[in-house]
Amino acid sequence: MNDGFEPFKHNSAGGGNQAPRLHKPVMVKEVIKYLNCAEKPDGVFVDMTVGTGGHAEAILSATSKAILIGIDRDEASLEVASERLAKFGDRVVLIHGDMRDTVRLLKWIGIDKVDGCLIDPGMSLWQVDQERGFSFRIPAELDMRYDTSQKLTAKDIVNKIPYEELVKMLVMAGERRKKAKDIAQAIITARSQNPIETTEQLAAIVAEAVKSKGRQRIHPATRTFMALRIAVNEETDALEHGIRAALDVLSVGGRIVVLTYQSIEDSIVKRLFKAYSYHTPTTLLSPHFGEEDTQPMLRILTPKPVRPSPSEVRSNRCARGCKLRAAEKVK
Repeated sequence: MNDGFEPFKHNSAGGGNQAPRLHKPVMVKEVIKYLNCAEKPDGVFVDMTVGTGGHAEAILSATSKAILIGIDRDEASLEVASERLAKFGDRVVLIHGDMRDTVRLLKWIGIDKVDGCLIDPGMSLWQVDQERGFSFRIPAELDMRYDTSQKLTAKDIVNKIPYEELVKMLVMAGERRKKAKDIAQAIITARSQNPIETTEQLAAIVAEAVKSKGRQRIHPATRTFMALRIAVNEETDALEHGIRAALDVLSVGGRIVVLTYQSIEDSIVKRLFKAYSYHTPTTLLSPHFGEEDTQPMLRILTPKPVRPSPSEVRSNRCARGCKLRAAEKVK
């Protein structure tokens, strides 16, 4: 059954003396509500992007006997989550892996169906502090990998992909086409002289490429860094296939909750929820579903995305722009 697989185990010798800046989970009350934790005190829940364990801790605290399986690509984040969730004992299983592989990962630990799935994609404050190149504000090499065992880094992308792909990548992250072209050309010119290897180099190149008068709402390199991070970690593909994997493992009556922070993410969730709630197109399904399965699989619980309260936004800047969508599996 295990094929050599072992759930993640905390390394008590690691961590050093510096306390991590734990990422404050967003919309906790709403997540608990839409996962229907009150009705599933002994359920099985999967946090498919467990990170440092904020939402997982809330789910376990809101249930008396529930089991929480936490999956994450970032082994260092799992170390933090393991320590944070240790008080829950054997109610927690943490797995180093990709949410796209949720079906296989759960089978490895003997679980076929679960009562709830949570997806909270993107980077955390804790990861920003790890000097992996996620932020232009922290001097570091251009890495941006969640899973540091993968080969592709942000440095590879910024120094190798052609102009057209750079433009497309930036536009998908929300950059205006004219600015995207200017930034892409500046990157091409700069890397022809010397490799772009650090956050400082890239931020300076972008800032120079899009000089503008007056004070700007966000740093000019913000979307460039986001675009690179999304590309390095295949975030849009991971989200889409992660949702499909969640629907595969959910029991009838089980719920999926997805938090998003960018329009590109929210559009993926909205499209898939809508498709599965009208009918079940065979092109969206896992191979084991038959072509006759055309009845709705989902009941959408949030016709419009739920937004954080003004008070939460004031107390937690990470909540800005967050949207929660939830659905229940009905077939």
